Amino acid sequence: MKSGTETSAAPIVRFSNVDFSYQRETVLAGVNLDIAPRDFAWVVGPNGGGKTTLVKLILGLLRPERGSVQVFGTNPANARRRVGYMPQQARLDLSF
Repeated sequence: MKSGTETSAAPIVRFSNVDFSYQRETVLAGVNLDIAPRDFAWVVGPNGGGKTTLVKLILGLLRPERGSVQVFGTNPANARRRVGYMPQQARLDLSF
């Protein structure tokens, strides 16, 4: 929903036609997503639904097979220090 006073700022996160697979298992297909400044976003879904993959793409820990991901208008790895992540479980995952 957009208010009348909102500016048309560039999105903080932009997925353009993103595909990602682990070996032959497609996890994300044709994902288009814009998260604008001051938006709140949730990622909800079943186990194996691609939630963690989506976050790892935003952080630049994974690269899409097709399409592009931009965070703050640049490559996700370049913007990693500007992104916060709050896990559902309170355990340390050193590979994240």
